[in-house]
Amino acid sequence: MKPNPPSGLLPFLSISFVGAWLAMVPLWLDGLRRTSAAQGTPPLAAACMILMMLVPALTALGLTARRHGLRGAARILGLARATPWRHELRSVAVASTIPLGLTAAGLAVAALAGRYSPAHLPGPATIAPLVLSALVSLPLYFGEELGWQGYLLPRLLHHGRTRGLLIGGAIWGAWHVPMTALGGSYPGHSVLLGIPVAVVTAMLLGTVIATVRLSTGSVWAAVAAHVSLNEFALPLTREVSDRVVDPLSAGPLSVSTWPVTALALLGAWLVHRRRGTAGAAAEPSGSRARAS
Repeated sequence: MKPNPPSGLLPFLSISFVGAWLAMVPLWLDGLRRTSAAQGTPPLAAACMILMMLVPALTALGLTARRHGLRGAARILGLARATPWRHELRSVAVASTIPLGLTAAGLAVAALAGRYSPAHLPGPATIAPLVLSALVSLPLYFGEELGWQGYLLPRLLHHGRTRGLLIGGAIWGAWHVPMTALGGSYPGHSVLLGIPVAVVTAMLLGTVIATVRLSTGSVWAAVAAHVSLNEFALPLTREVSDRVVDPLSAGPLSVSTWPVTALALLGAWLVHRRRGTAGAAAEPSGSRARAS
């Protein structure tokens, strides 16, 4: 018999989803809709997205600190260092390269399919503003990942590692619906197409970020992966092209990147399974007998 699921899951999801919709209400009332990938982000939309991104962390911190205090919440949610700084920094560096690698492979697929046309390599004048934007936006990504990877993920592992990761990715995609429905991820496409594609994309990329979290034991590396995805992979896809890029066809959120990401996740799953099998095989027979 499986143990009962950890408490706090329903309140977290309820507050996070209601908060996301409330944060987007001004945009719905304003009638804003992103209809082209060339369209910028108005100040009102930026403010609403900031509020939306902070909701998961504030919810997780509030629910956890109520029982364990702020210091205990930082440790439980994975914000406190779980490993020495040297290992932590190495994990952050590796995590930052993963979305870039997946995006590059996906762009190669899109280019072969005639859906993407790279024109030049990015220079310092392109990279420097992206680095500055990433540093300024860093608290917002903690705003999401403290909630998703620090609070939600451990509770979903009750369903098993693979199922928990996929459920978490689906929840992440569904949470973005208030923004996706306004053309946030796939401007110019119908909601009936954009929302299902966004959920599948989130299941894949969310599983990548969650795998990073589990492999490092800290939320810092998960934040680094999310920052790399949004602040580098997405804008660089646009910057190196000589034409407007459709996010549905090319880039980290595109269907062209699905098979690449799926293969990477399959490889990570096989490595995890092999390590688990090797660990079980290395366990002394007497220990297994005592455990049974």
